[in-house]
Amino acid sequence: MDLFLLIKSTRSQLTRQEKIVSDTLIEFPELVLEKNITSLAQSIGVSRNTITRFCKTLGFQGYTEFKYAVNAYYAEKSDGNQAASTVNLMIKSYKHILDQLLTKNLDLEYLARQIIAAPAIKLVATGKSAPCADQLKYNLQTLNIYAEVMDKIYFSDSLSYAFKPNDLVIVYTVSGKSALTNKIIASAQQSSISLYAVTVAKKLPFQTTETFTLPNVHDLTKYSISNHLLFYLFNDLLNNEIIKYSKLS
Repeated sequence: MDLFLLIKSTRSQLTRQEKIVSDTLIEFPELVLEKNITSLAQSIGVSRNTITRFCKTLGFQGYTEFKYAVNAYYAEKSDGNQAASTVNLMIKSYKHILDQLLTKNLDLEYLARQIIAAPAIKLVATGKSAPCADQLKYNLQTLNIYAEVMDKIYFSDSLSYAFKPNDLVIVYTVSGKSALTNKIIASAQQSSISLYAVTVAKKLPFQTTETFTLPNVHDLTKYSISNHLLFYLFNDLLNNEIIKYSKLS
């Protein structure tokens, strides 16, 4: 049976917390490939025991065996066309992803203008999304625009001190389920900020001024490709829009 059909078919047997694991992995299976059980539990806000019980409900001895099955699933999928090299097939997958990105009609002109006019820019990202924020920070730095990355160094019961009214805040979140990212955003929203989200999630647990929803690569290709690929591309597209409108202002 298809591994993800198995996950869907057992959903009725799961507890509420286990359904969080199920629903997250259906939408973002790459999390299993990227994370150990502790990191996965922290990312989606459940306990290690919840993930272990979820794996056992599927018929696996534990998370290690489940992760092995996910890796094998993608390896089997990628072997479907032996005549072409993996490199060629993945390049075709990248092209398909880029074609889907074109259909999103992202209003980057609007965000570029807001960045140019903003009194202060704060970038929020944790985990594997953190380098995406760093990339935008350094892109902006070359244009003499200063941005501060608000990442995991900000541990406190209240983070509102880190944000001021009229800050422009950009958050990078693949699934919208990172407990740490969401905590930082909750504190940011205690001030009158403008919040822009870059994500592939269908729905986020917080309100935004505008959300830039990118294609979920899991829906577009049978290969293991990170959704963060599109975050980096988004940054380059945005950077060029900022250059364009900086010259006009």
